[in-house]
Amino acid sequence: MKNNKKPIIIGAVILVALIAVFAVVYSLNKPATSAGSKQITIEVTGSDGLTEDYTLSTDAEYLRQAMDELAAGTEFSYEGTDSEYGLMVETVNNEKADYVTDGAYWALYVNGEYGQYGADSQPVANGDTYTWTYEKAQ
Repeated sequence: MKNNKKPIIIGAVILVALIAVFAVVYSLNKPATSAGSKQITIEVTGSDGLTEDYTLSTDAEYLRQAMDELAAGTEFSYEGTDSEYGLMVETVNNEKADYVTDGAYWALYVNGEYGQYGADSQPVANGDTYTWTYEKAQ
């Protein structure tokens, strides 16, 4: 029986080529950020339905950086777990959303639209409003 490693090598080369293509496509299509001073609003709507607004001047490129700045200077706070998918926000302003217990989670809205990115990868743009809303799964 002959041990032929040629198919394994060809497969590895194809895999590396596909990874490179996906990396290029992602880098060309990732959300744009803008540098410079931006005025943004971060809103928090808790389980009681009450909303707190925080206005922030920031140079942050992504929402998590702006949230860190806000937490350092106000009563705003958040906690979460980092994973390979980014930050999973679990607590905002000392209110924990526990999906396992009661199906609750913190939903992110950008200018009233359901967010397409997490806090780590959500670009910050001048004039935008980012809303963290306590929600329960249906």
